[in-house]
Amino acid sequence: MKSHFEFQMNQRVMNGYGAEATQTMIRTFLWFLCLAGTVLAERTTPPNVVFILTDDQSWDSIGFLGGKVHTPRLDRMAKEGMQLTDFNVTSTVCSPSRYSFLTGRYAGRCKAPRFMTEHPPGDQTQVENIGELELEGWNLAKLLQKHGYQTGFVGKSHVVNHHWFHGRWEGTGLESYPVDADPRDPVVNAKMRRNHRRWCEAIKPYGFDYVDGVYAANLKELQNATLNVHNLDWTVSKALQFLEAQKSQGAGTTQAPFFLYFSTTLHHGPAPWANRFSLESDPRFTGEGFVPEGFDVLPSRADVLRRNKDAGFADNKAFALWLDDGVGALIDKVRELGMEQDTLMIFTSDHGSWRHGKATLYDFGLRVPMVLQWPGRIKPGSQYNGLLANIDLAPTILDLCGIQPPKDYVMDGVSFAPQIFGDRSPVREVLFGELGHSRMVKTQDWKYIAVRYPKKLQERIDRGTTFKGFDGATLKRPYLTRNGHLGHYASRKNPHYFESDQLFHLKTDVEEIRNVYERHPLVVQQMKAHLLSALKQFENRPFGEFVPAP
Repeated sequence: MKSHFEFQMNQRVMNGYGAEATQTMIRTFLWFLCLAGTVLAERTTPPNVVFILTDDQSWDSIGFLGGKVHTPRLDRMAKEGMQLTDFNVTSTVCSPSRYSFLTGRYAGRCKAPRFMTEHPPGDQTQVENIGELELEGWNLAKLLQKHGYQTGFVGKSHVVNHHWFHGRWEGTGLESYPVDADPRDPVVNAKMRRNHRRWCEAIKPYGFDYVDGVYAANLKELQNATLNVHNLDWTVSKALQFLEAQKSQGAGTTQAPFFLYFSTTLHHGPAPWANRFSLESDPRFTGEGFVPEGFDVLPSRADVLRRNKDAGFADNKAFALWLDDGVGALIDKVRELGMEQDTLMIFTSDHGSWRHGKATLYDFGLRVPMVLQWPGRIKPGSQYNGLLANIDLAPTILDLCGIQPPKDYVMDGVSFAPQIFGDRSPVREVLFGELGHSRMVKTQDWKYIAVRYPKKLQERIDRGTTFKGFDGATLKRPYLTRNGHLGHYASRKNPHYFESDQLFHLKTDVEEIRNVYERHPLVVQQMKAHLLSALKQFENRPFGEFVPAP
C-alpha cells in the first residue's frame, strides 16, 4: 500500500552551515525521521473497523446537520472526527446500496442468480431491491477475512437469499407460523429461534465469522405482527458480544484485527416515530422471537423518552435519540476495551428519505450523513467537501488495512484514504448513479438524470397504453421501480419524476425543483458525454439511445 505521508530531506542542510548549525540540523532531521518512521509504522498496523449503517436516514434526523432532534453522541462524533459533506449512495433503495457498500461495485454489475434471471445479458437492468451479494464473488468482508480479520455481521441484511423473504417458506428450511401467532408460545418461539439461526448460517459464507441479531430484510419479513417492532437493544447486545470476544481470546494470543458490520432497522418503517413500533414496544420481542430475560445494554426506553423531553423535543422525535444511544454504546465499548486508538468508526446510511428522495436519483435520497472517527489519526472537527460515494468505501478500507485487492476483484470505487488524513484534492469529478429505469451523472455543480424505458416498454408508452399505478391510479408512464408504493410517493413528491431528461444546477437549486435542461445545451452535451462514458462500463447492458439494445 502506498504511504500517504512523505518526508524529503533538504540537501542544503549539509552545505554552507557551521558545525554547530549542521549538528542541530542533523538532530532535527533524525527527529523528523523517527517521527516519520513512527507514523509509517502506525500506517502499516491494520486498523479495526466498526461500520454502522442506518436505514432510510436523512439529514433531518441528526442534530449537527440541522435536524430538530436530540443526538448528542452523533454530534460529538462529528466534533471529534471527520464529516464527509458530499457523500452519496449510487442507488437509493436498500439492497443495491448495501451491495455497493460491501463490494465497492455499482449494483448494476451484480451477477447473483436472481438478478441475472431478471436481467439476462442484453437486457436493460432495473436496479432496485433484487440485487444480492455473489456467493462466489469477492466482497469487502470476504477479503478482510482472508487476510486474517475477524468479521462480524449484526442487524439488517437485505443482501442475500431474497427468495426466502416471502411467507411461503417451503423448501427453504424456514418454519412457518400464523401471522398472528404469539411469540411467547414455546412452540412458536422455538420455530422463530431456529429460523433466526438458519438466517445466521446463510450469511456466514459471504465472509463473516460471527453472525447474530439478524433481520433478513425489513421487520415485515418476519411474517409476524407482534415482531413488527424495532429492537435496537437486541442488535446492540449482539454487537457488544462480538466486540467483547475480540478482547478475550486468551493471554499470549496475538489479537487479530476485526471488522464489524452493524446495520440497524432504524429509521425504516414501520414508522419508528410512532412509538408503538419502537420505544413503547416490548423490548423482549426480537428478530429471533421472544427473549424473556431482555437486554441491559442501553438506557431504558423510558429514560430515552425522558431525556428527549428534557431536551425540548416531542415524544415522536425520541427515535433519533434512541439510535444515538446505540451508536454511543458501540463507541463506549470500543473505548472500554482499550481499542479506541486502533479502531476506525464509520457512521452512515443506506440512503435518505426526506421528501421521498428514496427510490429516486435526487439528492435527498442520494446524499447521506457520513462521519468517521479514529482518535489520534483523524483530525477532530475536520471535513472533506469533495464528491464521494458508497462504492468508494470498500477500496478505502482495504487501502487503510494495507490489503491489495486480487486481480479478479472488480471495484468501481476509489480510495479516499489520503483525504482522511488531510489531502483536499478531488477524488472524483463525476459520479454515476442508477435506480430502476433512470440513470444519473453528478458533478459538484450539476446533475443530469435520464429516464429511459426498455424497448418493449417504450413501444407500449408510444402506443398510448396506460399503466396501473399504486392504489388504482392510472399512469401514462410506469413508475421507475417495480415497487408501486415507492414509485407512488416518489412521483408525488418530485415534480420531474417521469421526465425523460432532467438537468439541475445544484449550487442554486438544492431541492432540484427547476429542470433547466432546455436552457443549458452545452452543459447537457457535457453531462450526456459523462453518462455515456459511465454506461459503457456495463458490458451488454443497453440504455436508450446511449447504448442501444443489441
